[in-house]
Amino acid sequence: MSRTLVIGDIHGNEMGLLDVLKKCNFKNSDTLINLGDTCDGGNRTKQVIDKLLTMPKMINVLGNHDSWTCHWMKTGTELPAWWHQGGMRTAASYGFDHNKVPKSHIKFLEEALPYYIDSKNRVYVHGGFDPLKPIAEQSIDVLTWDRSLLCEYAPEHIIEGYRHVFVGHTSTQFFGKDLRVKNCLEPVTFNNLTGLDTGGGWNGRLTIMDADTFEFWQTDISANKQNMMMLIYDQE
Repeated sequence: MSRTLVIGDIHGNEMGLLDVLKKCNFKNSDTLINLGDTCDGGNRTKQVIDKLLTMPKMINVLGNHDSWTCHWMKTGTELPAWWHQGGMRTAASYGFDHNKVPKSHIKFLEEALPYYIDSKNRVYVHGGFDPLKPIAEQSIDVLTWDRSLLCEYAPEHIIEGYRHVFVGHTSTQFFGKDLRVKNCLEPVTFNNLTGLDTGGGWNGRLTIMDADTFEFWQTDISANKQNMMMLIYDQE
């Protein structure tokens, strides 16, 4: 039976991606919904996109880092904010030459959806949205950058109009001192919203979840750990 699986911010963490796909016994008949920020942080963005492009039922949602990366891919311009927040490692995965980026990778990011609503009325968005306005009327900046839906609204309110909402962008580590959260390295659910960025792009874990059962699988291979492992490997 095919499943709908949703994955939090990968951030160039190829080892983590391969690990969680193995742990959840991913099949090509499964639909994978990628919540964005595929790029930056880990040093294997190219390899991550290569892998995602092999999946026949993959839905890609746009993240803020993906927009930065796509700008570099098309222009070669190294935006300072991007470069110092993982962009340098993304560029390294392409040999520091935007002309070497496969056209399929640029298309992958250019065609990423601002949000996705499935047949069961579940919303998948990278950052968040204003729950008091139609989502179709909201800007890319809000959809990719918003943190207030997860951090402020959802803990106190049900998000009306949707069965469930899945977001990334804001690491669950943000809730490390929040008494409502038992484990900030696991997905955080408030009412009908789940945050799936568990820090796998930096020093936390990468998480993939079954959208129907809410069962999830995690790796302890963070992007930072991957970077160190690859550095040692490259020096051998």
